[in-house]
Amino acid sequence: MKPIPKPIPPSLNHWMILPRPQMNGEKQKWKNFGEWLVKYYGYENMKIDKCNIIITYYFDSKRRHDADNYTPKNLFDSFTSSGMLIDDDFNHVQSLTIKGDYCKGNPSTVIVIEY
Repeated sequence: MKPIPKPIPPSLNHWMILPRPQMNGEKQKWKNFGEWLVKYYGYENMKIDKCNIIITYYFDSKRRHDADNYTPKNLFDSFTSSGMLIDDDFNHVQSLTIKGDYCKGNPSTVIVIEY
């Protein structure tokens, strides 16, 4: 079984209705996945100090998706715990851009970190 069902974090509309234990379990799955991803690409302990982050979610349907419902919080937690980022506060992440697009049959999340 895959650790996360889709390569796009769940929307807050889905997230906020989960019972607290299930919500925490999902949060931990995303954090574990993010830590694995950072390690897989060899970005551990980069200690990026100042950066701009651009996240593009490629949805597999043209259905309407609200930009403010998709947060990278759990991934950011894994970026700091793995040492890739020093911290995910505004002193270190100077800007965050979240975009959405469509890619039929291939949902994905693309993260660009400019430092």
